[in-house]
Order: sequence, then structure tokens, then C-alpha cells
Amino acid sequence: MRVRNREGQWAWALHRLTGLGVLGFLCLHIIDTALLLQGEVAYNHLIKGVYQQWWFQPAEIALGGALVYHTLNGLRVITLDFWEDGIRHDRTLRRAVLLAFLAIMLPLGVVMVWPFLAP
Repeated sequence: MRVRNREGQWAWALHRLTGLGVLGFLCLHIIDTALLLQGEVAYNHLIKGVYQQWWFQPAEIALGGALVYHTLNGLRVITLDFWEDGIRHDRTLRRAVLLAFLAIMLPLGVVMVWPFLAP
């Protein structure tokens, strides 16, 4: 059996995975915000003890990447749904999503990492 349209399958899989990543972040955000019910000390302990540590930074960059990719690919899917000739341009649209993702994430990643690199 020959697999066709591998790029489209990767776009589909990445869209689902980034969606699950964003959902996981939202669940975590609800839980950490609920810590405010325990008091400001518990909330600040989580923020300073976990979220503001250098080793948590890759997770924040991954979250930013997931949000950017999921948004851009979602716009591609909407374009395919509402543009009659969109399917003929799907490969071009996928490449545009990749280029836009890189154009957004490279500077965003630098901005997010910069505080940890500066002395």
C-alpha cells in the first residue's frame, strides 16, 4: 500500500497534537489559578518555583509554537472549507503556514529566551 499526501497527514497530526497541547495548557491554567483559593502564598510558590525557572522555558516556547501553528493551520483549514478552489492550492497553503510559523516563532523564541540569556 502506498501512502499519498504525506504532508497533509503531518499537517492533520500536528493540528490534533497542538490542539491537545493547548487543551492541556488550559486545564493546567485552571488548576494553577484555582490555587488562589488556597491563598496568595501557594499561588506565588507555584509561579516562582516552577513557571519562572529556566527549565520550564522550553515548555512555554512549545506552548507558543502550538498556539501559533494551530492558529495558522486552522486558518488554512477554514480557507479550504470556504474557498472553492482551495484544495488545488493546499500544498501552497501548507507551505505558507510553515513559512509564517517560522517567521513568527523564530523572533518569538528569541524574545522568550532573552531574559534567561541576559546577565
